[in-house]
Amino acid sequence: MKVLIQTISTIALIFVMGSCTKVIDVKLNDKDPQYVIEGHVTLGDSVHRVEITQTQNISDSSPFPTIDNAVVLLIDDLGNSQAMSLVAPGRYETFNYPISADRTYTLQVTIDGQLFLSTASVPQAVALLNVITFPFTFGPQTFNSIVPLRLDPGGVANYYEFKLIKHGKPNPIPGFFIQSDQYNDGNLAQEPIFADGINSGDTIDVHMLCINREVYDFFYALQQNQQGSTPANPTSNIIGGCLGYFSVQTKSVKQVIIP
Repeated sequence: MKVLIQTISTIALIFVMGSCTKVIDVKLNDKDPQYVIEGHVTLGDSVHRVEITQTQNISDSSPFPTIDNAVVLLIDDLGNSQAMSLVAPGRYETFNYPISADRTYTLQVTIDGQLFLSTASVPQAVALLNVITFPFTFGPQTFNSIVPLRLDPGGVANYYEFKLIKHGKPNPIPGFFIQSDQYNDGNLAQEPIFADGINSGDTIDVHMLCINREVYDFFYALQQNQQGSTPANPTSNIIGGCLGYFSVQTKSVKQVIIP
């Protein structure tokens, strides 16, 4: 455990100075309105979701308008299709639709005759072994970092997204948190996550999602915008001329109490 804490201390300093695991804010170019499609299909879940909105000028601070007239289909590589129903403004869901680990899935969205397509396979599942916490002081502030422990499979590129949900709250803590195995392929990964609003006594459900490279790159590009790079719209893995992404993913969940 002493070696583990020393390792975490070193990693924590690196991540505070230039983190690949931090809150990502969307910064879009000021241009003609575009559709934004955000889709999630998760192995082990029976309900899957797609949200569709439309961009506005950056100077307009009102919420993005929702798209409620889309035709949304989820299609597997055997040709089986499932229509997704509008359940709330801009939100489409499909129910009782199991995902198979060896399948490839296509999201097909049609809006006023315009077609958008994205195809992705289920990535290799990795188990979240445990979650520990580590207080780290940087200047006058002390961060309650969350450290997800996983044994990364060797010889294959793996990409991860984390959702942090306070016990009893319906929505995750705002922000996207991503990691890759670029520097720890095949090893026990112990990179800390820093998020606002995590306090002593909080119970946090940590959802580790294994995602595809294209989705990781999308979130990484958003992160670079936040860190001061020239703003640019991230590359979508959906063809047809829209923003957003389609994530076919796996999920592993652990719970931790912040001391």
